[in-house]
Amino acid sequence: MVDRIVYVYKSPRKARTYLYTREKDVFTCVPDGLLTAFGEPKFLMMFALHKHPNLPKVTPEELEAALSDKGYYLRIDLEQEEENLLNVERRRLGLPPIDHDEIKDFFK
Repeated sequence: MVDRIVYVYKSPRKARTYLYTREKDVFTCVPDGLLTAFGEPKFLMMFALHKHPNLPKVTPEELEAALSDKGYYLRIDLEQEEENLLNVERRRLGLPPIDHDEIKDFFK
């Protein structure tokens, strides 16, 4: 079995928005409207899919399926926005920010 190499790009226009592709610097499979809204993709990293079973926001199987079917996967981290709003409010109240694990503990 040949492992898939995944290329990750971040959006210069949209915070916490990432584009995963199956080929480096090839965006012909990404719809024009999406690419326009995303902005010029900024290369972030590449990784071997089988070596990363715990990906943020997507399972390796979902990512593999999207890359095989469409050639790309778009990830938008909305949860991070909520965390940031919580920390904005905490700073406004003079409280220190809390990290991701502490936020998870609030919702157990």
